Amino acid sequence: MQKNYLGGEKMSNSESSNKPAKQKIEINIIGSLIDRVTTVLEEFEPGQKDFIIPLEKFGVAPRTVKTISNREVEITVPARLHPSVLDMNRFNLSRAGGGGIGIAVEVYFHARVKAIPEPKIIVKGERPLIVEHFGHIFRELLQYPGGFEIEIYDHKRRHVGMGSSAGTMCAACIGINEVLGRPFTGRELRRILGYHSCEESASGNGYLIRAFETGIGAMAGVNGGWVIGTDDLEMVYRVDLQDTKVIIFIPDVPSLEDEFTGKETAAESEAELLLRRARYLDSMQSAVKTQIVMMNMLPAMIKRDLKGIGDAMFDISFLGSKRAECEQHGSFGSPIYNYITTFREIGAEVAGMSSVGPTIFALTKKQDVYDRIMKYLHAQGVPESRIIETKVDNIGARIKENGVERAFQDEGWLQG
Repeated sequence: MQKNYLGGEKMSNSESSNKPAKQKIEINIIGSLIDRVTTVLEEFEPGQKDFIIPLEKFGVAPRTVKTISNREVEITVPARLHPSVLDMNRFNLSRAGGGGIGIAVEVYFHARVKAIPEPKIIVKGERPLIVEHFGHIFRELLQYPGGFEIEIYDHKRRHVGMGSSAGTMCAACIGINEVLGRPFTGRELRRILGYHSCEESASGNGYLIRAFETGIGAMAGVNGGWVIGTDDLEMVYRVDLQDTKVIIFIPDVPSLEDEFTGKETAAESEAELLLRRARYLDSMQSAVKTQIVMMNMLPAMIKRDLKGIGDAMFDISFLGSKRAECEQHGSFGSPIYNYITTFREIGAEVAGMSSVGPTIFALTKKQDVYDRIMKYLHAQGVPESRIIETKVDNIGARIKENGVERAFQDEGWLQG
């Protein structure tokens, strides 16, 4: 989960002779009735060194790569759905975590990464600011003397809950790590991504801003399947969901702007949502959510009981920060809950809203249920452009080099 915001009550500018002034915003956070802290959102340039965190600061042993490489790889990473965070009080811009639930789906990011001898980052394709920054991150962390050519294309559904930024960062990290000879394991890559998570500033001035990160995008993107993560970016459990169909759609709710214009499409109140109401509700109900995961969802995952997984997910949908995320889309969440409950009544084993939404999804193994859901959406007049028909991806990230493709999860030492 990654979100950034520009808007607030206190703002200061740092001057630049060649670029627009960078903005800095202070936002008051409410975690509970007695918890009041301030977080600072600050714009920065790709590669800005004070926004590159040393490895030892987030529990990864320092190392270097001094040998110039000339390898080239192609990377494919599945998108993730993020049905819930476990506790939003456990992350901030300076600390990744919070735990959560993730699902990898057959909607893909594609990347090509090439190591070059020149000490520069050449970026092509989409999300160039994010991609360039991660090129600089790896050069700085590893003291690598060369550079990279990186070309990435995302799934085009941005800021609606489908992890467009997380998938972009994941593809970049895997590709750069591979051409450098795999200096990092999968767990270490997840920590690098989590503690450097960022998005383009909403001001559109060529700067980035830090984002809140649970690590679920990397867990699902690397490993595929259905995953549960706990705090500090650790993956607890993962299972395949074989032969599981997925219907994803973007409903027309009051918070939604046109996703095809490139504008922010989740509600304008996201800063208040994540930093205030969602945290306040999690301060009271995160323990209940965690108990449901431990006592209901995990046993269902072990038994590959898709309906049991969905029953637990349905209960979580009305609790804590998930409730706040649904509420932001108007009428105290009734448009979102109407779709989720209708999908369940039709027979979907799993239904929910991804991240802060408004993307809604349904999972089923039954063709007749799938057909009835599609019939219902068409009867509601939902345009085909807002519907994605796909499946759960159980493979995760793929690496292709010299015409040979292999799955990241099959490389045992890289897992985690």
